[in-house]
Amino acid sequence: MEPPDFSLRKYDPSFPSLLRTIPDCPSLLYGRGQPLKEDSFYIAIVGTRHPSPYGLELAETFAYGLAQRGAVIVSGLAYGIDAAAHRGALSAGGSTVAVLASPVGWVTPRSNIPLAEEILKTGTLLSEYAQAEKTFRSNFPRRNRIVAGMSTATLIIEAPARSGALITARLALEYNRDVCAIPGNITSETSVGTNKLIQRGLAYPVTYVADLLSYLNDERHLDPLPLQPPPSPKSLPLLTPTGELIYRRLKKRPYSIDELICEMGLAAEEVTVALTHLEIHGLVKIYGSQVVVTR
Repeated sequence: MEPPDFSLRKYDPSFPSLLRTIPDCPSLLYGRGQPLKEDSFYIAIVGTRHPSPYGLELAETFAYGLAQRGAVIVSGLAYGIDAAAHRGALSAGGSTVAVLASPVGWVTPRSNIPLAEEILKTGTLLSEYAQAEKTFRSNFPRRNRIVAGMSTATLIIEAPARSGALITARLALEYNRDVCAIPGNITSETSVGTNKLIQRGLAYPVTYVADLLSYLNDERHLDPLPLQPPPSPKSLPLLTPTGELIYRRLKKRPYSIDELICEMGLAAEEVTVALTHLEIHGLVKIYGSQVVVTR
């Protein structure tokens, strides 16, 4: 078992400032990888361990876009949405924090060890559990308070009716944090929890990265990173086939989102995912429901 690289006490300067304000704040955190920075802007992305391809793609895409804008992505290194969020931040060249329910030297699930090793290069593994402590099932919901507590906002991407992600959302609300959710297929079990959060007014619905940033109205905290430049026209084949079709159509004239769905005969989910990719790469801007090519 690898030892921690550092530890943080509650009043150390780099201890997450928002985390200090929660009633059950851990008095000590252990970390591996890169030390936390005082001025980091943390956004949590969480969801089901058994997502749809749609959910996986959106988790990675949103994490990528937020990391490019300088946010540090926080999640729990679980299967599914958590792992996709970490991967998205890493692929943008950004930073991500994985909050573990085990000591930082013992990564769970074990199959995510390669991902954890990648995180250590630019991000951090974090835990309140000392090296010799055992991992109990109760640790998993308990660590969610750290995920929610250290983050300015929590984004829920696909959560069934019973989900650890909903525990994180509840805690975020208790801590007076912003909660956002991506609407999902109303016939899908993996979207029951997220859709109910939106329906009850507990989560703000977002469909694009710009929605989330606009809702937070807090872009002043973000320090955009010179990471991945927008692709030149020559690199357009790297887009998904759907994304390329939509982009070429938009080159002719602006379209509303509904027009794209109707005229191209595509599912709303397909169009949403493709437009999010195009927006992140700087190829389109979305004004309300209107989509305009920017280059």
